Amino acid sequence: MEQQAWILRSILTQLESQEAVDEGAPNCIAGEFARLKNQSTKYRIDKVFSTKTAEKQENIKKNRYKDIVPFDHTRVKLTLTTSKKDSDYINASYIKGVSGSRAYIATQGPLPHTLVDFLRMIWEYNINVIVMSCREFEMGKKKCEVYWPQNQQDTFVCEAFTVHCDSEESKGDYLTRTLRLTYRNCSRTLKQLHYVNWPDHGVPDTIPPILDMLHEMRCYQAHDDIPICIHCRSEALLVPGNVTHCLLSKDFFF
Repeated sequence: MEQQAWILRSILTQLESQEAVDEGAPNCIAGEFARLKNQSTKYRIDKVFSTKTAEKQENIKKNRYKDIVPFDHTRVKLTLTTSKKDSDYINASYIKGVSGSRAYIATQGPLPHTLVDFLRMIWEYNINVIVMSCREFEMGKKKCEVYWPQNQQDTFVCEAFTVHCDSEESKGDYLTRTLRLTYRNCSRTLKQLHYVNWPDHGVPDTIPPILDMLHEMRCYQAHDDIPICIHCRSEALLVPGNVTHCLLSKDFFF
């Protein structure tokens, strides 16, 4: 815990110093975002990394945005099939942890026709924790399909999967839900941490609620044996420089 606290203080000190720098300076936070955007654009234009699977005709409709797709070498592959129409594609990518393991899966918020793929992934990779950093609706538009029942008395059904919400607790800026996922008469319990105050096209103004959520996340899963699933409306928002991914990738709650 002492080492984790030291890493956390170092990160916060670095962020504070970057925020204090003039926006025109190359080492400010805005500058980091600009460099990241330019690098991403260059990768896409120059096709530095292949995205052939995501660009297949049968997979294009599974991407929320046509220009936000996983690289072939980091994409998550699905092998669990629930019907003949299932394929191995989902718009999701692995993110390495500090130890080099596949500690996280970053994915887009499910679309109506990719809900079953999302649940297939959750089941196949034995996900214990889901971090959701968006609202279902933002700026009057649906950003993510709901994959859990809105009332604890109800059941959410998606083909071969059923989901129950056994509990929901408000923590201020985020909600903690206990979900029960059932497939072929076998049930598993997982936690969903839903950060409801994440602004559209932005990041939260304060860090403490995020740290509280991440601390709770690590209380539920303190190892990288299986990945933690993270999603907003699009996996592209989960990039270095984004506060949440910065903190997650440092693994200082491990």
